[in-house]
Parts: sequence; C-alpha cells; structure tokens
Amino acid sequence: MTLDETLLAEWIPLRVHAREGRFVVEWCYLGGQRFTDPFFDNTIQRRLCYPFNWLFRHETSLEELLVLEARRPGLRPTGLIFHMSRCGSTLLAQTLAALPRNVVLSEPAPVDTVMRARVGAQALTDEQRIAWLRGMVGALGQKRHASEQHLFIKFDAWALRQWPLIERAFPGVPWLFLYRDPVEVMASHLRHLGAHLIPGVLEPELLGLSPEQLPGLPLEEYGARVLASICEAALGAWESRKGPARLVEYRELPALIPSLFSELFGLELSAEELASVREAMGRDAKNPVLPFENDSAMKQRALTGPAREAVERWVGPLYSRLEAARRDTRRVG
Repeated sequence: MTLDETLLAEWIPLRVHAREGRFVVEWCYLGGQRFTDPFFDNTIQRRLCYPFNWLFRHETSLEELLVLEARRPGLRPTGLIFHMSRCGSTLLAQTLAALPRNVVLSEPAPVDTVMRARVGAQALTDEQRIAWLRGMVGALGQKRHASEQHLFIKFDAWALRQWPLIERAFPGVPWLFLYRDPVEVMASHLRHLGAHLIPGVLEPELLGLSPEQLPGLPLEEYGARVLASICEAALGAWESRKGPARLVEYRELPALIPSLFSELFGLELSAEELASVREAMGRDAKNPVLPFENDSAMKQRALTGPAREAVERWVGPLYSRLEAARRDTRRVG
C-alpha cells in the first residue's frame, strides 16, 4: 500500500527489511508524538502498544519513500552526534530533546539498516546509498509541530566507520565525536554488552575486521578491537574534516553542553531553555527518574585481567591521540 506524502506528518518509518530482492519500509502511526525518549526504539515501542498500529499497517518500497520525501522534504540536519559508546552521547541527546524546537533521532534503526544495506550488495553505488540515507533521514525528520526548527541525529556507535558516506550525504553539517577512557567504556560493556561488541551481530567488514579473524578471538579482544576501529575512524574523520566539528571527552560533561549548543550548533538559549537543558543535564540519561552520577572511579576499579590488557593494547594509543587532538584544538581556539 502506498502513502500520500501528506501522511508523512503523522506516520514514520519504523524498520526496513529485505524482501524478494528489494527493500521494504514498514510505517508506524506517530501522530503528534515527539522523540523525547532516550532512544528512537523506545518511542516506537510505546507507539506499538496502541492497537491501531497493529491493526493498520502501511508498507512501501524504499524507492517510494524517496519519492514521498522529495515531495515533502524534512528538516535539514543541524548537527550529527557520533560516539564511542557508553560515553555520554545519550545525555547530550536528551538535553537537545528537552527543547521543543529540536527533533532528535537517537540511534534510529531505519538509518542503521539503510547504511548497512551495502554490505554484500555489490550492485549498490555510493550515489544510491547516499540517496537512501538522505531520504530516510528526511522522512524521519519531518516537521510535525510548528515550533520544530532543528534536526539532530545521534548515530549508532559503529556508524563513524561509514564517515565518507555520511559526509557526502550531509556536507558541512556540524558534528562531534564523544569518547571516554576505554577502560571505563569496556567496564560498562562487560556489565551489559552492547550489540556492536557481540561477535556476529554486525558484519565484520563494517568494523574493519575480516571473518577469518573471528574464530577463537576472545570476547575481550574482539570488544577492544571494535572500540579501536571506532576511535580510528573518528581520528580519520577529524583529520580530514572540512566543516565545524568537536572532539568531546566524557569528563567534560555535563558542564560543556550549553556551550556546545551555541558554539558548535548555533543554538542561542533563552533563560527558560537554559533551565530546561540544565534540568536534563542533572538526570541519568537512560533512566531519567535517577540523578546523573559520574561512575568513572567505580569502572576503573572494575576492569581487570585480560579485558584491561586488551583495552590498553588496542584502544589506549588511539585514546591518547584523541586527547592530544582535543587539547591542540583547545589551545588553537
């Protein structure tokens, strides 16, 4: 069933999957719901609790989505957020979402799927992938309330491995990379493993690995090498940057957030907006009923043995290079 472009104001792509040699987009009725949950999937799951979304389903091809989006373009991205994982990116996204003028897409699954669609599909050109990415972001980033002016995308942690594609899709859009002492990042993952650190969840090629390397690779080393590949991609993007960009270390949060709004994204805050942002800064990003707490010391103590050795070997030198680049930038500024 096809959709009229006017319905983009109330429906949203919730997932993309392959069927009979083409990509199919499933749509969910969003209504006036804003993306204020910690993650895109949280909002979608809440919408799927309504019987309407089980009884009335819409599907289009990916090509039809591009036609609809071209007729009704969404907001142009104001900022892109990349991250190492477990380093404060959700906190930043939640502070942005605290302002009604911002649409914040936090790790939207359809964008992830579109970016991964190229793996194993040699027939796809870069131009096709860029068109799909722009079209999907445009469909997700529709202006659904009169107050909405800005669109922010927080990508999945692995996405910076696709930086050349993203940069071509959104040239000149300000971006930042959030990172953290890798010992603390790995300690967090070993308590609750992120999907990209589970062997087999993502195609090895996306992470700079080959399938032949995986058999027998200890989990600790696999995780450390994935984190290293993300940091390596961040350094490459930083060194080749052509527009506004920032490197942000976890220790700078949450205090740095208001200045990021103005200096990087060009958002000047009223006194009322600043109060809303500061309130969000004081909450735990993934569980907003709890206050924000810095758990670095606890995580430093928690990581020992082979896991710490793997992190120090594979990620430690890259973290040091990121820190040097950040310090150099601050001295120049």
